[in-house]
Amino acid sequence: MDEHDDGQENNEHDDGEENNSKISNEDYISQLISECHNAYDYYGESDAETGLDVESLAASDSGSRNLEGKKNVQDTASADDKRDMFMQIIQMTFTSHEAAYDFYNSYARDNGFSIRKNRVRQGKCDSRLLTEEGHSRRLRPETRCHCEAHLTVKLDQKRGVWYVDSFEDKHSHILVGPDEVPFLWSHRKIKEYQRAEILSMGAAGIRIHDMMDTFINKHVWYGGVGFTRREIYNLYAREKRKLLSKGDAATVIGIMVSRKQRDPNFFFEYKLDKEGHMNRMFWCDSQSRHDYEDFGDVLVFDSTYKMNRYGMPFIPFVGLNNHRKTTVFACAIVSDETEETYVWLLETFLRSMCQKMPKSVITDADAAMIKAIRQVLPDVWHRICTWHIEKNMKIHLSHKSLKEFRTLLYYSTSTATFEERWHAFSKRWQSEKTVTWLRRMYKKRRLWATAYLTEGFWLGMKSNQRSESLNSCLHLHLDGEMTLVDMILHYENAVVRICENEARDDCTASQSLPVPVTSSRELEIAASDVFTPANFYMLQADLRKIGGIEIVEIKLGDGSQQYIVAWKNNWKSRFWVEYTPVNSAETIRCSCRRMIRKGLPCKHIFHVLKYLNISEIPKCLVLVRFTKDARLGLPARRTSDLLGFGWTGAAEEMKYSQVSVLASEAMHAACKHPTLWDQLQESLKTVIAKSHEYDQLKENLSKKTADLSTCAIEYVDDGEGNIVEVHDPIKVSTKGATKVDENRPMSKNGRPLSYDEIRIRSVVGEEE
Repeated sequence: MDEHDDGQENNEHDDGEENNSKISNEDYISQLISECHNAYDYYGESDAETGLDVESLAASDSGSRNLEGKKNVQDTASADDKRDMFMQIIQMTFTSHEAAYDFYNSYARDNGFSIRKNRVRQGKCDSRLLTEEGHSRRLRPETRCHCEAHLTVKLDQKRGVWYVDSFEDKHSHILVGPDEVPFLWSHRKIKEYQRAEILSMGAAGIRIHDMMDTFINKHVWYGGVGFTRREIYNLYAREKRKLLSKGDAATVIGIMVSRKQRDPNFFFEYKLDKEGHMNRMFWCDSQSRHDYEDFGDVLVFDSTYKMNRYGMPFIPFVGLNNHRKTTVFACAIVSDETEETYVWLLETFLRSMCQKMPKSVITDADAAMIKAIRQVLPDVWHRICTWHIEKNMKIHLSHKSLKEFRTLLYYSTSTATFEERWHAFSKRWQSEKTVTWLRRMYKKRRLWATAYLTEGFWLGMKSNQRSESLNSCLHLHLDGEMTLVDMILHYENAVVRICENEARDDCTASQSLPVPVTSSRELEIAASDVFTPANFYMLQADLRKIGGIEIVEIKLGDGSQQYIVAWKNNWKSRFWVEYTPVNSAETIRCSCRRMIRKGLPCKHIFHVLKYLNISEIPKCLVLVRFTKDARLGLPARRTSDLLGFGWTGAAEEMKYSQVSVLASEAMHAACKHPTLWDQLQESLKTVIAKSHEYDQLKENLSKKTADLSTCAIEYVDDGEGNIVEVHDPIKVSTKGATKVDENRPMSKNGRPLSYDEIRIRSVVGEEE
C-alpha cells in the first residue's frame, strides 16, 4: 500500500464485465439486483502477490460478456433511499482494513456480485497456456472483465481510522440472484470454527460429501454454509501437504513415538532398509495387549492389498472375544511377504505380548507364512483357511468332484479313514490338469483336513473370516492412494467402531437376561447367568435338541460313570459321556470333543446333566473367555489416543467436544422460549466480539499448533549407532493370487473360471 499525506489507501473493486456505457452513481445505485445468469467460479490468482501500488478489493469477474439486450434491472427502493444509502457508505469509517473488507463483501453478497483485493499482478499469460494443444482438459473460462465498481478506503494517521475515499457502484456485468451468490469466489470462505468442525469430522472418518450435507442441514440451505464442497477438498489437500511436509514415513514414526509417550504400554517397532526407506512396521496399543491376554488363544491373521499408495500389504492380527465378535490384537505393514519378513513379524508379535503363545493359528496357504509359523510357533496348531481352499478347489477340480472333496475337508474321521478316502478320491478324479494341485494339497493335508485337526482348539472357526471381516470394514471408503498416515487413522476409526460394538454387547450382557424357552429350564437359567448372550444362544439351540437323545447304556467304574448316548431314531452314531463326580475336581467330557474344538459343552453332556438332575453347570464346562466376567472386572479403554490433525492436543479436543454438546443443548432450549433465544444470541455475540478483541491483542497467537505434522521424526538410529534419514517406502509389487493355467477361460474381470462356469458356458453354446 502507498502512504499518502492523508493516510494509506485501500481500494476495493468489483471485477465484473467491462461496459463503455456511462451511468452516474446516483442512477446506478438503483440497479442492485439483476436477473439470474450463468456465473463462473473463481479459483484464480493468489491474493498474496503485490503488483499494484494501490491495494484494493475487486469483485471476481462473473457473468456473460455479451450484455446487449440483457440488462433488465429491477428497482428495489426509491431514488431518495438509494441516494441516502450511497451517502451513508461515503461517510463510513472502519477500525481496520479487514473491517472494510468484511463490510464491502457483505454488501456484495446482498447485491449479487463478488469482490477481490486489488493486489493481484495482471501479467501476460504464456501463449502455450492459451491453446488446447497438448492439454487433456478444456481451458479455464475467463472471469475477469475489469468492472470499475469499487470501494477505496484510506487510513487517517491522526485518528487511526480508515475512511471511504471513493465508492463506485456501477457494474458492467449482470448481477446474480440469491441462489447463485453462494458460488461466487469471495463468498466461499471456510471460517476458523468451520475448519475445526471439518477436521473433527475428518478425524472420525466422515466422508467429505457427508460433511457438506451436515453443514447444509445445519444452515437450512446451501447458501447459508459459506463455502462449497470444493473448499473442503482444498482444505484437506492443504492439511495433508502440511501433515506430510517432512515425509510420510517420518510422520508415521513421529506419531508412534508420541503415542508411546502418552501410553507407556503402547508397543511399536519398525525397520528401514539400507537407504533409509521404511519397509516394515508393527504396532499395538495397551488395550489390544490386554485383549490378547484375555482372548489370545486363537490367532487369525492374513494380508490384504491395495491399502496404501506404496502397495505394502496390511496385516491385522485378530481373534474372537467373549461375544464371539472380532477383536484386534495388533497390526503391521510390510514391504514383502518372504519367510524372513514373517519370522520378524511373528517374533515381534510375541515380544509385544510378553512371549505368550496362542493355542492355534489360522492363516491362508502362503508358503512363506507356513514356514515362518513352523519356525517361530512350532508347537502351535496351524490351520489353513477353508475359504481359500473352497475358492481354489472350484478352479482346479471338476464340479462333479467338489462334494466328495468337501467330505475330506470337513468330516471328522480318523486319520486312517481319511487316507483311504483320499487315495480313492485321487484314483477317481486325478488327471493331467489336477495332478499338481492334488499333490500339493496332500502334502499340506495336516493343515486343512479336519481328520488331522480334531485335537486343536479352534473355537468353531475354520477360516480367517475374522481377519477378512476387519479388512472389509477397512476397505469401506478405501483409496488405493492413501498415505501411511491416512491408513493408520482409517484403521484407528475401524478399531473404535469395533470397540463400540463390544461395549454395546457388554451392556446387553450385564443389563438383560435371555428368556428360557426349553424344557431344561434350570440349565438354561444357569447358562444365561454365566455365558454371554452370543454363547448362550448356541447352548440354547443344543438344549432344544436333547429331547431327541436317549441314554443307550450306563457303565459304572471306579469313581466315574460312563453314559452311552445316541439319537432315538439312529443308534449307529453313538457318543460316550464320562462323568466324574469328585467334589472340587468334578469333570465331565464327551467323545464328540466339542468342548475342545469350540469351548462350549455339547448336547450330549446337557442330556446327561438333565438325567442326573444337575441344575448348575460344572466349572469344567465353563471357559472364562466366554463368560460375562471374561475381563476379570478390569475396565476396558475403548477410545483411541490418536488425534486427528489440526488439534493442539487432547485437552483442546475435549474442550471443543464439551462446548459443542453444551451449545447444541442451549440452542434447543432457546428455540422453545423467545426470551432465552434473545439472551443466547446476545451471549454468543459477546463471546465472538471478545474473541476478536483477544485476537487483535495477539494473546492467543502465542500458542504454536502442535498437530501431527510437528511430531515427524526425520532422523533415527539404525540400531548400529548410525543416524540415518527416514524415507518413504518404495512402491512394491505384491504376490497376488496363485498363478493358474493361462489357457483356462477367464471372466470379464480376468478371474479364472471354475469348472462349473466352464460347463454352463459350454452347454449354453451348444444350445445356441
